[in-house]
Amino acid sequence: MKEIRTRFAPSPTGFLHVGGVYTALFNYSFAKKNKGKFILRIEDTDVKRHVAEAEKVITDGLKWLGLSYDEGPYHQSERLKEYQQYAQQLIDKNLAYEKEEAVWFKVPQGKTSWNDLIRGKIEFENKQIQDFVILKSDKYPSFNFAVTIDDWQMKISHVIRAEEHISNTPRQIMVYRALGADVPEFAHLPLLRNPDHSKISKRKDPVAIFWYQQQGYLPEALINFLCLLGWSHPEGKDIFSIEEFIKNFSFERVSKSAPIFDFKKLDWLNGVYIRQKANGDLLKLLKPFTDKKMTDGLIEKTIPLVKERLVKLSDYPSLVDFFIKEPKIDKQLLIKKGGGDSNLIKKQFEEILDKLEKVEWKVTSLENLFRNFVQAKNYHLGKFFMAVRIALTGKTATPPLFETMEVLGKGKTLSRIGKVLKLLS
Repeated sequence: MKEIRTRFAPSPTGFLHVGGVYTALFNYSFAKKNKGKFILRIEDTDVKRHVAEAEKVITDGLKWLGLSYDEGPYHQSERLKEYQQYAQQLIDKNLAYEKEEAVWFKVPQGKTSWNDLIRGKIEFENKQIQDFVILKSDKYPSFNFAVTIDDWQMKISHVIRAEEHISNTPRQIMVYRALGADVPEFAHLPLLRNPDHSKISKRKDPVAIFWYQQQGYLPEALINFLCLLGWSHPEGKDIFSIEEFIKNFSFERVSKSAPIFDFKKLDWLNGVYIRQKANGDLLKLLKPFTDKKMTDGLIEKTIPLVKERLVKLSDYPSLVDFFIKEPKIDKQLLIKKGGGDSNLIKKQFEEILDKLEKVEWKVTSLENLFRNFVQAKNYHLGKFFMAVRIALTGKTATPPLFETMEVLGKGKTLSRIGKVLKLLS
């Protein structure tokens, strides 16, 4: 059995597209399952669309996701002489001809078909396809010609790519046959779609992998999410590692219909992966997202308070900003949420402030103090606790109140309640 060799062949046009990563993931996983090789090839012959630094963006993105390639990156721009030589061979065989300084491939009569590993038999009538350019007037190869030569020379056994390339496949098969080359197997993956079934577009959708990094998605969560698009786990699982995906991968389990890129599912998965992280590991991941005033010690103390509420790493700063910044207190919100009576709230704060001066600054002691205080005075627990929450944080939704007070510290807690008393005076 010949060696399994797959490839990911992006164009360096500025960023690494999530749809490209989806394709790379399936190529990588199929190669790994079969103890084969996964190859990176940069298709950089479209000079007008080439973007400097784009290759680094691609390789950095693959590294972040853990999709390591075994060979490459190869560059089409370094292989121009080869394309020109093979074009001349086809001219010499009378299978191609020159016109307007370009080289055109002669489409033969008959039919071109292949057994797609996802879609079954696909067949084209050759008469539907016109002669096509294989070498442009600037002596650069056309896409279909360069891809065919590359895949042949690099001994690619399986071409796994998006369904939008189905119409390119008969042209490429014709070139393989004209050159007397072995034709690889083809598998055309479904295109990713938005919930409204529109194709994911770089004009209106977040498609750059860098965006997902900036938002604080974990690479393993994004990979798990992409595995679920158009493929189903044999045990119906939603959460699994890439190793498990590789072990269970088969083209039979890949759907022909376009999977929906559902951000709600991605957010849910990301939250699950965040909660699985040890707090020490999470601290390192959160550091790039935090204000420089947040010390490691403070981050460490706040992680248990917000871990359950984190969907993305970028959510963290807004959940903990009040620990390092004085909150802006909306007086009307405080009065409304605190029960509507500003005089009563002022009285409650004066009474609790006196007791807080003497209490041991621990969660259990603080909670006992507050609950006993509310019970003894017959105050409304929920409204009073909410008023205190707003006074300390400026927010109505925060981590647990007494854990927050413990981390905030006695000095800041008393100071903030004191400021709110002035506000209510």
